[in-house]
Amino acid sequence: MDYTTDIENIKNELKAIGFDDMKLNQLMDIAAEEILQMAIDDLGESADDATLEMVAQEVDKPITTAEEAVSRMSLIFEKAYGAEAENKKNEMLLNYLKQTLEATKSAKDLYNRYQAGDPSAVATIKAQEGNPDVQKVVDLM
Repeated sequence: MDYTTDIENIKNELKAIGFDDMKLNQLMDIAAEEILQMAIDDLGESADDATLEMVAQEVDKPITTAEEAVSRMSLIFEKAYGAEAENKKNEMLLNYLKQTLEATKSAKDLYNRYQAGDPSAVATIKAQEGNPDVQKVVDLM
């Protein structure tokens, strides 16, 4: 599967529905954090104690450059997924971006219906006022 093309296509779709470069970069940072956490969780379930200790020592070291951050992420993925590390990372990123695209489309649709006065949309939005997760989506829009 050509993850690179699929990822770029979704990024372009996100731009088309309102993500500017800054928001897209923020989204990619959040995506990296999310998929890294998933890899760490998977590693914690499958790795032996020696591997976990070695990764923990690496993770505890301060990161001073982007290259170090990429290297650290690669190490975690390699330990968690072996030869499939790069494919797994791209698959997880693609899935995250797909979910974000769908959630954004749904949120925009709800917002447009709200602006048009759709009673169910108005009720849905009123019920979610003050919800921090909803505010995150609004901030990204």
